[in-house]
Amino acid sequence: MKKFWMLLLIFTISACSSRNPNFYQPIAMNETQQVYPDFKQNILVDNVLLPAVQAKPQITTLGDENYELKIDEFNRWGANPDKLIQQVINDDLSLIFPNALVENKTTLRKNYKYAVWIEIQKMSGRLDEDATLQASYFIKNKTGRIIKQGQFKKTIQIDGDYEAYIPAQSKLFSLLAGTIADDLIKL
Repeated sequence: MKKFWMLLLIFTISACSSRNPNFYQPIAMNETQQVYPDFKQNILVDNVLLPAVQAKPQITTLGDENYELKIDEFNRWGANPDKLIQQVINDDLSLIFPNALVENKTTLRKNYKYAVWIEIQKMSGRLDEDATLQASYFIKNKTGRIIKQGQFKKTIQIDGDYEAYIPAQSKLFSLLAGTIADDLIKL
């Protein structure tokens, strides 16, 4: 019985001494400073697809080599990363198109003119080096036909840990939203 209490005490002390996790969330920022007040169409931000390794709550970065992934247990996204990115793209497009109605996909049928679908191929970087975002995007009309598609690839240099990496990814999402907005204006 004495061993049981000793093990319980050791387990309790070790559980209390573990690190608290940090939760991060990207934010919307109109990084391109473009605003189109005359654009008044309804836009639906449809699905945002992520690679399986980035669709986890833990933030994934690259290790010393490109084939090495670092998954940090104590640095996490505040929610599902695909939903967070979808909301940030929505908010970024709302900043660019202040008079348009920009909504996320829901189960309800929405009346929209354009739907934006994003597939992220690469969302990575190295702490103390850079943050990278590579994505394909598709703009569909209300019948679901793709009327425009494009590619986005950009890298931002950073100097720091997750406190610098997450704002850099937020900036990249904003630049992606600006690229999508440029194509929407041309339609």
